[in-house]
Amino acid sequence: MRFSIYLLFNLILLSKISFGQISHGGFPLQVIALKSSKNIKVILPVLEQSEIDAAIEKNNSTDNLLKPFKFAHAFEVALNAGNSGQWYTTDAGYNVWKLSIYSEDAKSLNLIFSDFQLADGTRLFIYNEEENHYLGAFTSANNKASKKFAVAPVSGNELTIQYEVPEEMGTPVNFEIARVNHDFIGILKSTRRPLGTSGECNVDVNCESGDAWDDVKNSVCRLIVDGTEICSGTLVNNTAEDETPYIISAAHCYDEWDYAETTVYTFNYESPYCAPLDGDPVNSLSGAIMKATYDSLDFALVRLDDEPPASFRPYYAGWDRSENLPDSSASIHHPLGDIKKISSDYNSPTITDFSSSYISQAFYKISKWDEGVTEGGSSGGALFNTSENVIGTLTGGQAQCGYPYNDYFARINMQWDYRSDSTEQLKCWLDPINSGTESLAGKQFNSGEELCAAFTNLNDDDEHANILNEYGGYWGGTNNQGITEYVERFYIGSDETLDGISLGIGKLDLKTGGATSQITLKVYNGNAYPETLIYSQTVNVYGFTEDAMNYTAFSETVQPADTFFVGFELSNINEQDTFAIYQSLRTDENSTNHFYYKQNSQWYNFKESNSLNYAMVNVTELIACNCNIVTDTPLVDIPANVSIYPNPTSSQITLVSDSEIFPETVSVFNMLGQQIDVEFISVQSHKIGLNLTGNTPGVYLVRFNYEDTYVTRKFSFVPGR
Repeated sequence: MRFSIYLLFNLILLSKISFGQISHGGFPLQVIALKSSKNIKVILPVLEQSEIDAAIEKNNSTDNLLKPFKFAHAFEVALNAGNSGQWYTTDAGYNVWKLSIYSEDAKSLNLIFSDFQLADGTRLFIYNEEENHYLGAFTSANNKASKKFAVAPVSGNELTIQYEVPEEMGTPVNFEIARVNHDFIGILKSTRRPLGTSGECNVDVNCESGDAWDDVKNSVCRLIVDGTEICSGTLVNNTAEDETPYIISAAHCYDEWDYAETTVYTFNYESPYCAPLDGDPVNSLSGAIMKATYDSLDFALVRLDDEPPASFRPYYAGWDRSENLPDSSASIHHPLGDIKKISSDYNSPTITDFSSSYISQAFYKISKWDEGVTEGGSSGGALFNTSENVIGTLTGGQAQCGYPYNDYFARINMQWDYRSDSTEQLKCWLDPINSGTESLAGKQFNSGEELCAAFTNLNDDDEHANILNEYGGYWGGTNNQGITEYVERFYIGSDETLDGISLGIGKLDLKTGGATSQITLKVYNGNAYPETLIYSQTVNVYGFTEDAMNYTAFSETVQPADTFFVGFELSNINEQDTFAIYQSLRTDENSTNHFYYKQNSQWYNFKESNSLNYAMVNVTELIACNCNIVTDTPLVDIPANVSIYPNPTSSQITLVSDSEIFPETVSVFNMLGQQIDVEFISVQSHKIGLNLTGNTPGVYLVRFNYEDTYVTRKFSFVPGR
């Protein structure tokens, strides 16, 4: 059967942010609250608009050159299971303590715990049932030496804390809620900010400008500091190369030494491709120990309480403390707490002062960004040289969209040992073996089964949308045509195991409340079509969020063949509910199709079943481990089947295309537009190797023919990498 195609574009006017951190799954026990229950809800004082206005004015002030981003007001409290809330008995063998906290007009709420010592066998949940937002279960595995625990924001103006204790333990007091932070901006993907997200001039890290930074971008994280401010940070290597999880950021992000203990660090918060699609910030860790900081050089180095797990794809960035000025530089950061962005300067920075409050000549000045800028929330973000090593951390500046000038990064070579005290220098921590080296390369420590990567079929030319079919319903979801399954075709070509899948949810309207609406995630082996079902997992859509990526970890190891299909079945979606994922319609007749659907028990290739022969790709991203290939960029499909590797390279690059490459059309340029000489080391009809040896380290462009047009791709040349 063939169909016509109609488009419904759900415009993303404002990005939204959500949050997660390492927890142990499950849902809270159902408890029926008694009408006579007292102290079950705490109502916080109304936050005065004048306080909100003052914070927003400070965020936007051009007089304040520093670039943290204040999004919440802190209410000091002292709430525990002995002085508030209500204990309940259950038939499940648990005593359950519940407390709700309400703050008028809050976009989200987050908590800081003190005296946090959960007993073995207990479970703690934090949730907003109305907003479908759950955190937990947290257990004794989340206890820390500091006895503090920071949790990510929960959407809405009310949250519930539920502590479940085996009944033989009685009703213990194992923690105290010390602070409730009221979000007046709206930083979650389930709320919309009145101020919008970062400026339109910012560049998503998965756009072409970020192609050369596929490894190092995974070192960058977003910081929610003490529940009220957002900054950026970078995971860095040390000379012992022992995977100590140090994060470098700015001193002005941590107003107090112990704020490291109540900061949440989020990795991989980014769009899966070059588009303003909100990522899923599920990969987060709570708490760290401050190791060194010095305000006059504006740096802070903390050690995370937990090592980032393999599924976070952690990369430990290198650093360079030499006096050498790079020909160009880049910064990767989270402006306004938004998804990860990259800013590029194709000229050398200069050494200068920042202000009289800081050490003289301790800063690199970016006179003008060529791509992107920084904003509030970018503070602490690293400045990288052409070898992808950290050379500085952002203090602040005047740069913003429309005025990309004058940003200042505190220099690592000054932070290194300007101060002799180990708590005020980097040297003690980043060179623990006292090697004296001036630079250290970044490193991916995970290998074999622990080496994970992200894979998507999306490319820079795609545009995600809710796509309607002719007869009602969505091509990516609920419909009235008997279509029950949707899958995406993948080819990775290694011995990978699948960790989970992230779906770009484009439409979620739960008329029934959604508590029983489910999809079933499925993985098939097959070549031309899905053939053998090798995995299925039922997921409740109640916790998903619209206009964002939503990640689900697989409950067991899934090892597909080289070619496989991943998607979902709709059979358990309630009839009144609407669910659909985003898709990108490809109208070029040469476009590759990755989308397949099952109708009336028969599988169809979308391109072969629509009247215009359009292709389609689902907005999905796979996390796979045991990967021989490491890439967060789209699979080979740019514009059809073109690739360039390795990137970065230390000597050679290889061009591969499904269309014949003519050597006379291949050219390499530096960022000034000057053509450089390269040696052809191998020439085949569809594959050409180039030798870059002898050229200056830096970022280059390679241009070559593709049928009746040209392809241009950026890469980094890093000799001795």
